Amino acid sequence: MEIDSEYVSKLCIGIVGSRMLAEMLWRVGVGTIKYIGDFITQQDVFSDVSISFDDANDYDVVESRSNTLVISYLAEELDESEFIRAFRGCDVIVAHRYVDLSAIAAEKFGVALIPPIVTCILPEDLKEYSKIIAKLSPPKNPMMYAMLCSAQVLELLRLCIDGSSLIAPDAMVPAEEKPFFRKIKLW
Repeated sequence: MEIDSEYVSKLCIGIVGSRMLAEMLWRVGVGTIKYIGDFITQQDVFSDVSISFDDANDYDVVESRSNTLVISYLAEELDESEFIRAFRGCDVIVAHRYVDLSAIAAEKFGVALIPPIVTCILPEDLKEYSKIIAKLSPPKNPMMYAMLCSAQVLELLRLCIDGSSLIAPDAMVPAEEKPFFRKIKLW
């Protein structure tokens, strides 16, 4: 896969509750990130190394970086319709929290959803499999979480650049032992 940096700089990606993903996408050169943050717990600080210990028990707001516009929202300040509207114009939504609301937004705007595993769920599958999707959650182990975020960035770029991404019901989930990801069927 050859990455066209000019094309990547035009992408608008929605992210819910993963500062590490926002950091990685900024480093890749994504042009716009619409970020919905939440309250940062001690577990979040432990699993996401991009969060400082000083940020624990505070609200997650990501600032814009050079060449990347970051629009941050706090989940607790948004009602359901505002949450969904926040993703208007996104090419893909990646959700580590509020997966159910993110799925509704992805379906409404006709974009793929990447839940807290490695796969892309197309808009037409979101409503039918919403109960399965809503139960997915990211790993708590910091090493597995970092591997998951890295793999999700790769899948997101593959989806946007050449469409060769892993598409649900096929998925990969982090595993504690080699080969560190195992293939599963979601439905």
